[in-house]
Amino acid sequence: MPPFVFRTALVEPTAIDPYKAQETEGILVCKALFAGLLRQTARGSLTPATAHSWECDPSGRTWTFRLRDDTCFSDGEPVTAHSFVRGWERALDPKANTETAYHLAGVEGFDDVRAGRTDRLVGAVAVDDRTLVVRLSHPDVQFDLKTVQPVFSPVPLSAGPALDQTFNDQPIGNGPFMMDGPWKHGHQIRLVRNPRWWGEPVALDAVHIDILDPVTALDDEYAGFLAGRYDYARIPPERLPEAARHLGGAGFLEEEGAGLHYLIPFCHQPPMDTVDARRAVSHAIDRQGLADRLFHGRRTPAHSLLSPWFGGAHAPAGDDDPTAFDPEAARAAALRAGLPSGSVVDFAVNTGAGHEGWTSAIAESLHQVLGWDVRLRVTDARGLVDHRTSEAASGLCRAAWACDYGTPDNMLYPLLHSSCTAPDADGTAHGDNEGRYVNSEFDAALTRARACTDPEGRNVEWRLADAIATRDLALIPLWYRTDQRVFDADRLTGVAIDFDGNPTLTTVRPV
Repeated sequence: MPPFVFRTALVEPTAIDPYKAQETEGILVCKALFAGLLRQTARGSLTPATAHSWECDPSGRTWTFRLRDDTCFSDGEPVTAHSFVRGWERALDPKANTETAYHLAGVEGFDDVRAGRTDRLVGAVAVDDRTLVVRLSHPDVQFDLKTVQPVFSPVPLSAGPALDQTFNDQPIGNGPFMMDGPWKHGHQIRLVRNPRWWGEPVALDAVHIDILDPVTALDDEYAGFLAGRYDYARIPPERLPEAARHLGGAGFLEEEGAGLHYLIPFCHQPPMDTVDARRAVSHAIDRQGLADRLFHGRRTPAHSLLSPWFGGAHAPAGDDDPTAFDPEAARAAALRAGLPSGSVVDFAVNTGAGHEGWTSAIAESLHQVLGWDVRLRVTDARGLVDHRTSEAASGLCRAAWACDYGTPDNMLYPLLHSSCTAPDADGTAHGDNEGRYVNSEFDAALTRARACTDPEGRNVEWRLADAIATRDLALIPLWYRTDQRVFDADRLTGVAIDFDGNPTLTTVRPV
């Protein structure tokens, strides 16, 4: 019988090593290679993984994780509490300067390691091989959720420092799959089943991932699926009706996710350094009209940062809704901001992911409603990151956020907390608050939410924080996250979209 192989495609990941894996593509590979303390279901709840049990003390500052005694890396080295401490300290190496370090920011000693004063993260303690104790600088009653992000993964002794290119390109993990040779940059990543995997049996023998040209990736991926080269693919927006019509009920998947599509307004300098400037942009966008026209009604317009996926933390917009389509209000706000017709505004966008249609439509809306000269700055995904983290970034930037774990904190804190701007000496941002938004009232609400043991009390604080940020248009929300995918239902079963928006490789079975 030939090997049972899952074939798909993606654009070049930033990293597949857990110290830096961050976007959907990198997380797909990294989570196939590594298993953390806990797992996350599609709805964001936690189940055991390498840790079989865990608990937090009443203060919300000390967490204890008890590990299984039957897990090992694909090279045979046992996974212990020391493996986790090693992985966390490696990820915080200041020479690596990884963008994902903020997930560990609550652990005692974080600042000292990041600053290079020590390489020991004092808050992460391997009491013995099977007991990991984590001490936090401040209460965080949802710290366990954070541990599903790859930066919390264990690594073997052979990992070396974070900038070890050999391990970066062929990581050795403890997950259901292992690398089948090193990452062939710009070409392919191949995985095979890990024979030492300790979890539920996996049916797939291998996973073959082609790396596509970022300029044409989305169209090429879908075309590859239609041609039979790929078993699973994303769908260009203009092809959604076709995909739903022909594959609905069979190989068509659609899931509302914990995330948001939005515009970053660079709040630290003109022209977006006032609320009126940002209101002018927001009121000039007909979200529902664009969703109907460009996404065929398969996007939900966003009138807040937290989507209905978050349940009680989501709140509908109030009477003075800054996201309502209102051309007159948009023009009045633009004049108050000193941005009359003819004003020049940069709008940075990236190619290759199906954004061209709606970003051009928004640029045209701003021109038609406000008379602005909107200049599209078109680049690839990596170029967009370089642009929006630079001190020179101004105007607007296309962005999206898919939560790493199922709590509003994971959206509100990294994207908008003042500590997450993290500019270096050159002004380059190294946190995810790339718009450089700062509001002490917003920060205080998040601090209270982290310490609150009552779920409804946390929801109150999150709704308040969301209301503050939406009022300020710290980010300009467009649509909540919806994932649509197609898969070969004649060949595969058990395919679903996971919390990260990726295929559930461990559940795939042959028909």
